[in-house]
Amino acid sequence: MNTICVILAALQALFSLAFEDGTVPGVKGKAAYFDGFDSRIVVPAGEVPAPSGHFTIDIWICPVAFPKSPCPVVCRQRTDTPGGWSLWLDAQGKVHFQVACAGDWAELCSPEGLKLRRWSRLTALFRGGSGLYLAIDGRQVAKLTLELPVLEQDAFDLWIGRTPVRTPSFYENQNIPIYSSFDGAIDELHIYGDRNAYSRILGECFSRPEAPVFEERVLPSGPDSLAFGAWYLPLKYYKAFDDRWRGDSPDVVVSFGPEQPHKVVFWRGISYAPCFVTEKGNWMCNEFIERKKVTGWGCPESMSDKHADFSSVRILENTPARTVILWRNIPVGVNQKIPYQSEETHWGDCSEETYIFYPDGVGVRKMVVWSDRLDQWYEWCQSLQVLHPSQRPEDVLDAGRIMSVAAMDGRSGEFGWDFSGKARQNEPSLPGANIQVSYLGSRWNPFLILEDGDGLNEAGHNGPEIHRYAGRWSEFSDFPWRNHWPVTQDYVIGRYACVADAPSHTYTATQYNAPHSIEGNKMTKLMLCGCTLEDAPGLLPLAKSWLRAPRMTSGGAEVPYDVTQRAYLASAGSSSFRLEASPEHPADGVCLILKGSDGLSGVNLDGLPYSGYKAGTHIAWDGAYLVLWMPVRSEKPVCIDIY
Repeated sequence: MNTICVILAALQALFSLAFEDGTVPGVKGKAAYFDGFDSRIVVPAGEVPAPSGHFTIDIWICPVAFPKSPCPVVCRQRTDTPGGWSLWLDAQGKVHFQVACAGDWAELCSPEGLKLRRWSRLTALFRGGSGLYLAIDGRQVAKLTLELPVLEQDAFDLWIGRTPVRTPSFYENQNIPIYSSFDGAIDELHIYGDRNAYSRILGECFSRPEAPVFEERVLPSGPDSLAFGAWYLPLKYYKAFDDRWRGDSPDVVVSFGPEQPHKVVFWRGISYAPCFVTEKGNWMCNEFIERKKVTGWGCPESMSDKHADFSSVRILENTPARTVILWRNIPVGVNQKIPYQSEETHWGDCSEETYIFYPDGVGVRKMVVWSDRLDQWYEWCQSLQVLHPSQRPEDVLDAGRIMSVAAMDGRSGEFGWDFSGKARQNEPSLPGANIQVSYLGSRWNPFLILEDGDGLNEAGHNGPEIHRYAGRWSEFSDFPWRNHWPVTQDYVIGRYACVADAPSHTYTATQYNAPHSIEGNKMTKLMLCGCTLEDAPGLLPLAKSWLRAPRMTSGGAEVPYDVTQRAYLASAGSSSFRLEASPEHPADGVCLILKGSDGLSGVNLDGLPYSGYKAGTHIAWDGAYLVLWMPVRSEKPVCIDIY
């Protein structure tokens, strides 16, 4: 009997492993752990016998996630010429067995996919002149008649857990091949050269071993016990992923205290794009600057920055009164090319987003984009629901209640998902709507309020618009479902998901509004964002307080209001203020910034002591600033005295 027995434990030094000793509990003793990134075992061809007429491959595997391009569990192939054979998995967990035949591949496939985090025994037979046979867990699942008498394989290395050549990604991006590695454990690989091994294995009594306990993979958002403020935190996902990052810069989490159990997370696994995380752990991102397809590989955006090479986050200000975060990113294509980059100066597009969060959980998003082609297509706001590895869109979205919207004149509406017809992404909601709440199956749900000024928006219309998505997008989900972002390291433009084995995302609406300003090659856009217990109509007072802010005076002089900060900017020495609140210009949280002041003793509201305020001092290059936050809600004038 010609038998090859590859003992994986003896070959662990050939590849990097995520577990401390590179193993997990196996079928017998220890099994080798493959990290899903670049783990592999390669045995030179000369060290592996190569039966040509008959051979049986028998192997145990326990996948944690499925590959996104054809990934061999074990194969004999070369990188420079087609040939040999491969036993591989696809993105649905289906098992394929293929052999080279007349310059092409002869192949069979299992009708169903494997289960994740469970041992499965794969047995494949090449019988010269007869055909290919495939069994899973001791039961034959596929057969292909094939008259090929022999299969030459003696010139091919033996690869375990890794494709030796780039292969096209499933479902999309067929013109962008990628490498793929097995993610999970492999054990007990045998390759037999006798005629009876396959039938002997199928005749054995099957007993499934207990699966190893792998690390859980949950998108990280930090501890739940944080007080209000911004915190530098090293957010951990799982060890194999975390170990790949170069640089020890921590991530940033914004918390609003136990009374508001939601967060904002700036995490490297999403290139630091801010995501709102509800009390149930459901994530949503309001997108980022996205540009026209001018770099060759898809739309330039931070979504394509797989390693966060062009993205960084920092805390600019952090006091009990407010916290300020700066996210700087350069929109790039998957090929890391910068859009509209000058051949002379080498300057290209760049984006900085400043987020100012107050203790009421509301943040101002100020996006500034520099570009020499602001006249070309762009997008900056889209409702992107980010999903954990175990989640499908249906686990977060209720088709009957996707979102509610409202306009500044009080009109409002609630919308579900329309599945009729083909996929659509231009379903208008209410004309002029600029307030939206997205429902994620949580008590606290993400909201946004667009600046509503007149002017040409990015859709070519006037003022704000909110467009819903509709139709059916994928054979694997009723909703759009993609897994080329977040977390994915593969350089792919887009890819539909088919199994909830990796982080993914869906999307439900796109928002448009006129720029706040354009100065040369610099454009500024504004919105409010956060999480709320309200529906969209309930946020109208908040929207008015920001976009129709009441006039404030001090000593008869008007105190300027800065909509980009949601704050009144007072001069040093001012101590008495009158806020002219009214039903059309209500107060819903008041921030007062006094330059040149570094503290206060107390606050009176309408002549009475007021203890509900938060105050902090921000020391800037040009001096100290007192930041005073008051959760005041009023539709009538309010007098404020500080001392």
